[in-house]
Amino acid sequence: MSDLTGRTSGRRVSLYRLFGYLFTLGFFVFFVLLAIATYTGVEGTSSRLLFELFAAWFLVNGVVAFVLAKLAGAHWSSAGVGGGVAWLTSVNPLLAPGWFAGYVELRYLDVNVGDVSTLNEIVSEEEAPLRDLWNDLRAVPLFRLIMIVALTNVGSFIGSVLFATVLLPYLFAGSGVEGATGVARLMLAGAENSIDLILEAVR
Repeated sequence: MSDLTGRTSGRRVSLYRLFGYLFTLGFFVFFVLLAIATYTGVEGTSSRLLFELFAAWFLVNGVVAFVLAKLAGAHWSSAGVGGGVAWLTSVNPLLAPGWFAGYVELRYLDVNVGDVSTLNEIVSEEEAPLRDLWNDLRAVPLFRLIMIVALTNVGSFIGSVLFATVLLPYLFAGSGVEGATGVARLMLAGAENSIDLILEAVR
């Protein structure tokens, strides 16, 4: 029981946590630079192309993550948060949209250590029909929270695959940008253009 409840520790910043903060900050700065680039464009392409790239990325990740979170039983606000951050977390391995959706969902769920015992009792009922077993599991707050976190993450992954395999070829057809490598070059060029604009403005 003491292991489950945990022990309090000081506010010592670990090397891993520091790396996580810096990594996330780097992604945030990169996407701010790309957002600036959507207004200016990149040489050889248009700002509209970058805007469409961002819009498609945001929508496909957000919609799929939102729908799967709702199917898992999330409230509208929890599913909305998970879908809203899915576009960013889908490219940051240190973050997951399910964490955010689950954190918001905790406002509505009363999760406690006793849920573990309840889950053990439910799964030990070998004679119970599968449908009744599933309904009983969904009634346990801890299981519901796990499902929301897991399916939101799965939704973001599916959205990323759909974006890369379906939307990217459609968006960049006839644009001269070839495949994921070409998109990566376009994004880097957009970030570099934004840096140049910022440096010129500072000077």
